[in-house]
Amino acid sequence: MKKPLVSLALASAFALSLTACGGQAAQSTSTNSDLPGSARDGSEIAIEQTAMRFKDAVDEGQYKLINTEDFKKKVDAKEDMIVIDTMPASSWEKNRVPGALNAELPVKMEDVTPEQREAFLKALGEDKNKEIIIYCGFVKCERSHVGAIIAHEEGFTNVVRHPGGIGAWLEAGYDVESGK
Repeated sequence: MKKPLVSLALASAFALSLTACGGQAAQSTSTNSDLPGSARDGSEIAIEQTAMRFKDAVDEGQYKLINTEDFKKKVDAKEDMIVIDTMPASSWEKNRVPGALNAELPVKMEDVTPEQREAFLKALGEDKNKEIIIYCGFVKCERSHVGAIIAHEEGFTNVVRHPGGIGAWLEAGYDVESGK
């Protein structure tokens, strides 16, 4: 019973961060700034919907989550892990978390090509117990979820998703790598 509550709390926090970061939540028709809630534009329903989708994704994927600050600590400590950026190569070349490998994935599982799956699995390596941190662009981006699902299906046991993606990393002001 505790796990679903933790998942919902995490999903709510990430959805709130999406709105606070200027994400594209649906605009509410209400402009009453006196309404209680977390949405600055009064669009609490959009935040709730995003939170519920995120919670469902985490439950489906059976992976762990890591926030931007804790992810940065692992990168700085040069922990033994594999970091995968699932964005298109042009995005990865522009800016990425230091040490991240690129393995582009689509936003929907049914759109994964055999070549994309093979390239993603190659990037993961052979050690099924090694920590793997997967990210994409931002909270609503599903590429990292697709990667986490594939890794879990293939028997990797230490799969972690960084939902804030490169957007949260950049917003935090952390250093990035660029180029090929």
